[in-house]
Amino acid sequence: MDLFKKLEKKVKKRSKTIILPESYDERVIKAARIILKKKLAKVILISTGKPVKISNDKNLDMIDINFSKQFMNEYISIKRKKNPQFSSRQAENDLSDPLTFACMLLRNNFADAVVAGSVYETSSVIRNGISIIGLSKNNKTVSSFFLFTFPKRHRLQNRIFAYADCGVLPNPTASQLSDIAVQTSANFKKLTGITPKAAFLSFSTKGSAKDESLHKVIEAYKLTKKRAPNLKCDGELQFDAAFVPHVAERKNPGGTVKGDANVFIFPDLNSGNIAYKITERIGGAAAAGPLVQGLAKPVMDLSRGCSANDIVNMATIASLI
Repeated sequence: MDLFKKLEKKVKKRSKTIILPESYDERVIKAARIILKKKLAKVILISTGKPVKISNDKNLDMIDINFSKQFMNEYISIKRKKNPQFSSRQAENDLSDPLTFACMLLRNNFADAVVAGSVYETSSVIRNGISIIGLSKNNKTVSSFFLFTFPKRHRLQNRIFAYADCGVLPNPTASQLSDIAVQTSANFKKLTGITPKAAFLSFSTKGSAKDESLHKVIEAYKLTKKRAPNLKCDGELQFDAAFVPHVAERKNPGGTVKGDANVFIFPDLNSGNIAYKITERIGGAAAAGPLVQGLAKPVMDLSRGCSANDIVNMATIASLI
């Protein structure tokens, strides 16, 4: 939690504007109150007609969903690039959705980030982000990562880790795994100030097993070394060879990360998602995420089981990425 205290100090100096489209969720309203009270950011809530009980604040803006009609022509133009048959009726229906409206506001620079997902499914958040905001320059991959911190008196209380991808790409290619590693490492450095050491995880360490599924992990590592020669990374590695120094000494004595990895790149969504939930539920870590990366502007996804504090944390991160 010390990490978020540090991030909150940084974010107060930036005065960013965050859109929270799910204003009908009490957790979102509670989070908005906290954000405003702490002066972390300006907040835009999307009003859908249901009264919202929140105190007046000069840094709070309520925008009625009916104002989404101003984006009708622009939205139709966006959608017809991929679907020439896209109709005005479809556009009107889409723009009546707070998440779609929020992304159009973000696209048109009314805000700096969108944070959603307390009610919406991840697929809806990602789909709107990709179709309306688009990908960042020279990037072909949208992915996500989780940041893990640990409570006091935990043996890892002074450590911070990133896991990727645990929320978006079911079966990334070698090129996509490389993108994920580069993006996650850069964002890990930006948020924590810690030098990233990335490990491409596998059930094999440097050829200790043979299987066709290992090829993309090995290729991803090679691609990353070419693309980001200054990034400390290694692969393919079993988790213990990436995380435990004395195991690394035995299994991979000439390795780069030497059992001190802090950015873990999983070969697929199955392994990443399972590992993140084990780390959180059995390992006792606090997980922040999934933090969506690769979009031209931040559109952050929440777990539908999130708390108000989780939303505050995500808004803080969205203001910094």
